[in-house]
Amino acid sequence: MTRSLTTPTKMTRPQKQGIITAIICTGLIALAWGLSSPLISQHLERMTASGLVLGWLISLAAVATILATPFVPKLMSLFAPRSVLIACLLLGTATIPALKIFMSPAAWFVIKFLASCAFTIVFVISEIWINQLAPEYLRGRIMGLYGAALAGGMGIGSGLAVLTGIDGWWPFIICASINFCSVIPFFVFRRAESIKPTTKEDARFSVMFKIMLAAPTIMICAVVFGAIEQSIIYFLPVYDTRLGHTEHAARVLLLIAAVGNALFQFPMGVLADKMNRKLLTVILMSVAFIGPLAMSLMGSNFWALAILAFFYVGLTTALYTVGLVQLGERFKGHQLSAANAGFIVAYGIGSLIIPPLAGKMMDIYSPQGFMWTMAGLGLIGLVVATLRLNIGRFRR
Repeated sequence: MTRSLTTPTKMTRPQKQGIITAIICTGLIALAWGLSSPLISQHLERMTASGLVLGWLISLAAVATILATPFVPKLMSLFAPRSVLIACLLLGTATIPALKIFMSPAAWFVIKFLASCAFTIVFVISEIWINQLAPEYLRGRIMGLYGAALAGGMGIGSGLAVLTGIDGWWPFIICASINFCSVIPFFVFRRAESIKPTTKEDARFSVMFKIMLAAPTIMICAVVFGAIEQSIIYFLPVYDTRLGHTEHAARVLLLIAAVGNALFQFPMGVLADKMNRKLLTVILMSVAFIGPLAMSLMGSNFWALAILAFFYVGLTTALYTVGLVQLGERFKGHQLSAANAGFIVAYGIGSLIIPPLAGKMMDIYSPQGFMWTMAGLGLIGLVVATLRLNIGRFRR
């Protein structure tokens, strides 16, 4: 699909405020999520010492994502999207202290499910909002900033975990406070351009599934990203401790990976505005395949592992940014909410399938089965992206 050659128009102040509100809101959620992830994974490792149980907890969140996302266009057709966002932010905030109150794996499964439903709705509506307002000539850069906010939030949150540790009430209180602050931008930027509601016709589930089948390259970006993000953020600290390093060192490794995630989003967004986006997808999928294989060869060399994790996580998580850019380029107007919902469902599928497999493989082939699983995932993504790139060239 050729890109628009029309003269770029300046963004209005309400447009800018809408994009800023969505980015700040989701960035704060990511900050809290980054702090909560090592709290959950390392507490669960203490309680169960099972990679499989952790994998199932992650997958339950993915089930929540898959179940909640198709209803987002319907919610946007029935209620004001802004009101839906604020309600879900408050519900998600309440789940954080609940984790500390109910310190058991069974309770955490229920709490994680509710939190995932709430925050999934927030992310879907926020991404629709940004894609509605972003002009084509700046789409890659804006999505790069959005991706950097998410990744930076994750990284800083992981850094907070290094400072706060995981014991006592304070990490949970800090996490809940950060989540609550995500509501503030909606009151600061009251004149932000509103999110366009979805028509009832386009809120049908069938519209979303048709779009998913029509855009395999875009959807594979979401599948691979979802699997990598959820697996790395929960399993990387456990993987590192099984190599013989301390829990503190494992949190530092996760922080280094998250910094790479934050630093690569905007440059990849700029590249997405300047080069063939499907070719860029192939390049990033190649990293998704080669990176884990290289990491598995590093043994217990912490700094070699950290350098590779920095580049692997940073580059492969940019698949989300590049996928969203392609989504906004291809689908417009009334189709955008259904397309974005399909993208998040694909993300949920990746989050659902891979973490339990990665956890089981890490238990059987401890700990390198984890990296072998991630490499296999990257290979699948590389094959799909390469085939679609070649098909596109053949049709031209």
